[in-house]
Amino acid sequence: MLITAVIPTRNRPEDLERAVLSVCAQTRPPDELAVIDQSASTESRSRILALLSTRAGRMKIDYVHDPLIAGLVAAKAVAVSRASGDLVCFLEDDVVLEPEYIASLEAGFVANPQMVGSCGIVTDLPPLPRHYFELFHFFHRGIFHDARVGVHGVVTGSGHALIPSDYLSGGLSAYRREVFATVPFDVANGFFALEDIDFSTRVAHAYGPRLYINPNARLEHRMSPVNRAVLGPRQARKVREFVVFYKKRRRRGAKPAHLALLACGLLLEAVFQALRSRSAAPIGGYFRGLWQGARWKVVRP
Repeated sequence: MLITAVIPTRNRPEDLERAVLSVCAQTRPPDELAVIDQSASTESRSRILALLSTRAGRMKIDYVHDPLIAGLVAAKAVAVSRASGDLVCFLEDDVVLEPEYIASLEAGFVANPQMVGSCGIVTDLPPLPRHYFELFHFFHRGIFHDARVGVHGVVTGSGHALIPSDYLSGGLSAYRREVFATVPFDVANGFFALEDIDFSTRVAHAYGPRLYINPNARLEHRMSPVNRAVLGPRQARKVREFVVFYKKRRRRGAKPAHLALLACGLLLEAVFQALRSRSAAPIGGYFRGLWQGARWKVVRP
């Protein structure tokens, strides 16, 4: 099985260098590493190509630097159009892989030929409020149910069974290449925070229950402050994307009651963030996101 690892990046040379080093240190390195760089400068390109000149080994390098590529989803689409691997593994530019990460992902696909996609797990989640998991699953029901929550940052050790899930985490996911010929990326509806959920659930709709979480493939997500939206805009984007996600699935039986319940949960989250930050920005962002989502005209990919 040939494996292409994909890292979209923008203006994070130090984070990207650390992520690439962890790729090079894999016990089973990918056969190809594709970096899709949307940075304004060439600093990341210079640093990474210098690093890989001595560490790439037999790994093929495809480095694309193009500031005109518009966003994460577009960057993934560019990478897939160029990838040569049978398995395409997406990574974020601020992650650090455990040495067996890619080997564990590959082992899952080899042992389960019916599987078309899977994702690993994050080990370094920040501290969460008490009863967070119970509250999360109370408010996220129906099309919003997320089996990843309660696995990321919780499961330890190795030798775990795969966990069925229609939600795969974009920055630690892998798909068989044939998936992309059937399910296109949605570059039209402004997804960012939910781009992985939107894509993976469309894959599940096309292929059936053939997606899994692989708890044996592990990484740290050392979240970079670069390119992170501040509280108000972040909350607005999240709420808008959930509404658009729902609107795309109304024809497939998505229930208004589940959206209403989720909206209550997101409001509770915004109030909690407002109290913790001593700022009304998250609450303002919440209502702005509802308004933007209600007005959004969905484009079908």
